[in-house]
Amino acid sequence: MKISYDREADVLYIRFTDSHVFESEEKQSGVVFDYDENNNIVGIEFTYFLEHHKKDVFPAFKEMEQTVWEQLSPA
Repeated sequence: MKISYDREADVLYIRFTDSHVFESEEKQSGVVFDYDENNNIVGIEFTYFLEHHKKDVFPAFKEMEQTVWEQLSPA
C-alpha cells in the first residue's frame, strides 16, 4: 500500500496495488475509487482532503498532525 498527498491540489491518494487502473468511479463528492479490469479496488482518491476530511480522519492525532502531514507530503 502507498499513500501520497499532493499539498498543492489537496488530494490524498491511497494505492492498494500496482494493478493498472481500468475504471474510476466517484462514489460521493470528492471520493473517487479506482478499479482494475476485474473490478477490484486499486486505489481511492480524496479530493479537497484537508478541507473536507481532516477532522473526520485524524481526530486522535492532533498532537502528531504536523509530523503526519510532513511525512505524507513530497519534499
